Amino acid sequence: MAQVLDGFEDFNERVRHPHGFRLSQPARERGFVTPSGRAEFGLAPLPDDTHPGPGRLMLATVRSYDQFNTTIYSNDDRYRGLKGLRTVVFMNDGDMRDRGLGEFDLVDITSYSKDGSRRAVYGYRAVRYEIPRGCAAGYMPELNVLCGIVDYSTQSGQPVTKHLQVEITASRPRQGAGEPHTR
Repeated sequence: MAQVLDGFEDFNERVRHPHGFRLSQPARERGFVTPSGRAEFGLAPLPDDTHPGPGRLMLATVRSYDQFNTTIYSNDDRYRGLKGLRTVVFMNDGDMRDRGLGEFDLVDITSYSKDGSRRAVYGYRAVRYEIPRGCAAGYMPELNVLCGIVDYSTQSGQPVTKHLQVEITASRPRQGAGEPHTR
């Protein structure tokens, strides 16, 4: 890495320092690698599928406070005030009301893939959260199972786990119900 990436000189020595080392991030130091030397913003059109069908929401997966990528260090989330619970979906109060849901009610979440297939998780808890109407959020990797194989960005080739069309309904009793599961 030291041979090909700026800021990694003497990496093997610096990484053993008790406090590690900090990589240079020009934006943090207010240095922008642009023609103007300043931050530059542009407009991009929104994709035409930003509005889900009737009764559906757009789901994004998020990380919790004690999570680094897919490594989960605890079931607590200081960001959102939850303790000991990750099988949740954060919803707008109005969207919960429209579905007859109360705080921490059990819900089933079904996603609708671009290829027409469906995926579902059962027995999650609805959590009231200040999120725009028509949107919902839940933890990754738990809800990544809702992302179909064809649900990826045509620009980056990455799964669109921040842009899944879902229906959220009150849980129905199931034979052998217990822990939340997927199909």
